[in-house]
Amino acid sequence: AAEARAQIVVTPYLDTNGAGDVETGRAGVGVSAGYYFRGLLGLELDVEQHPHFFKDEDVEDVGPERADLNTDATIWMANLVAPLCIRRAGVWCPYGAAGLGVIHAVFDADPDFNVTQNNLAFNAGGGLMHALTDLVGVRVDVRYFHAFVDEDAGEGGYFKDYGFWRISAGVTIGFPD
Repeated sequence: AAEARAQIVVTPYLDTNGAGDVETGRAGVGVSAGYYFRGLLGLELDVEQHPHFFKDEDVEDVGPERADLNTDATIWMANLVAPLCIRRAGVWCPYGAAGLGVIHAVFDADPDFNVTQNNLAFNAGGGLMHALTDLVGVRVDVRYFHAFVDEDAGEGGYFKDYGFWRISAGVTIGFPD
């Protein structure tokens, strides 16, 4: 019988929102931790933080008049990852990923005004991992995110569904099982 191989991979990364209904061109930071079973399928947990998440013009009516509104978001996702590693390609491994999670947005204008909202979201996309050594590599990723907003909730500061593209790059650190 062949030996079962599994691996835990942790990837700290930098990202930016490239296009869509949220602010673009602002850097965010995140980390993902994945468990890959025999290189066929993986489960990944991902968290990232984005400062100044929504576009100013989309949330200008939230909070006190003439207030400088800050919008931050923390994105929590659980993803299935399907690596498409090709043995002849050696250290290159393209992959596809899709998952569900929550986007927690904070609307903060002054010490007396702080509103939050949580929205169910999904993401799908893909990327490429490149192994530099047996344990260290690099990873680039492009994913589309879509948040489902309850327009009748009356809580929060953004009252319609929104979507955006995220581009990320990070360093992978592998821990063989």
